[in-house]
Amino acid sequence: IGLAWLWSGTERPVQGVGQPDPIAVNIVRQYVAAEQRPRYQQLLQEFGRNKELPEGYELQALLALSHYPELRETRIRFIMDDVNIPLSSRPYWATLYRSAAQRTYLVVIDSRRDDDRAELLLRNQPFNAQTGVIGHELAHTVYYLDRSFFDILADAACQLSSCRIGFERDTDQRTVDYGLGWQRYDHSLFLRTSFGADPDAAANPGSAYMGPRELLDLMESNPAYQATLAQH
Repeated sequence: IGLAWLWSGTERPVQGVGQPDPIAVNIVRQYVAAEQRPRYQQLLQEFGRNKELPEGYELQALLALSHYPELRETRIRFIMDDVNIPLSSRPYWATLYRSAAQRTYLVVIDSRRDDDRAELLLRNQPFNAQTGVIGHELAHTVYYLDRSFFDILADAACQLSSCRIGFERDTDQRTVDYGLGWQRYDHSLFLRTSFGADPDAAANPGSAYMGPRELLDLMESNPAYQATLAQH
C-alpha cells in the first residue's frame, strides 16, 4: 500500500502543521515570464540549492519555491516523464527511512497525454498557472517535512477511503496560505474554462480540488491578499 501510494502525491492533514504568518507572505497577482526572467540568477542562487529543476520550467519552479522558505535546503528532484498523472509529489522511496530533512522529494510532471485533455499538460498552461500548480505540489512537499516514516504509511492507508478528498483540498488551502493563491486560482480557472465548465460554479461534490470560487473565497478571507483583490 505504501509504495503504491507514493505515486499519488496526496497527504493527510495533521493538527499542528505550521502555517506562514499571513502578513509575511509575498503575494503577487500575476507572475509574467518577461518580468521575472531578469530575476532568474538571483532566484537560482537563493532557492535552487539541492534542486534538480524541470527543463523548460526552471523559472516557474523557482518562483514557486520562493514561497516556501522551509524548502530552501531540501533535496527536490523535478522529473518530466510519461506518467499519465498531470503532476504528483512524493518522498523518494529509497530515502523514506531517513529523517524528513534528509529525504529526497520528487515532483513528477507528465510529459504526454493520449486523450483529449491536453490542457492538463503543464506545457499547455499559462505561465502564472504553471507556477500555481507547481506551487500546489510543493505544498505537499512542505507537508512531508512534518511526517515520519510511520506517518507516511498512515497517509498511504488513508488513500483507501474518502478522506483522500480532504488531502488535496487541504493542500490547496496551504498553497493559498503560502502566497500562491492567485497562481492556483489562475490554474483552476484555466482548466475550468478549457473544459467548458462554469468558472463561478462550486466544485463538484466529492472533488478533490477547489474551484476558482472557493480559492477566491479563501483569498478574500486572508488579510495578506487584500491589496491584490482590487486587481481581480
